[in-house]
Amino acid sequence: MIAPYRPLLVPLLLAITSLAGLVAGLLGEGPWDMAAWLGLAAPLAAIAWSWRRSR
Repeated sequence: MIAPYRPLLVPLLLAITSLAGLVAGLLGEGPWDMAAWLGLAAPLAAIAWSWRRSR
């Protein structure tokens, strides 16, 4: 039996990663910018992975 929270794990992880990317973008320059790019690219990477897997 699947736990009731299991389908929400990936969307929750993507939301947290996106939020961390947005906060990193506001905090500073240099390494913070790289963290912001990675955090905001995570949902796009998940979409691309899912789209590629479905074909």
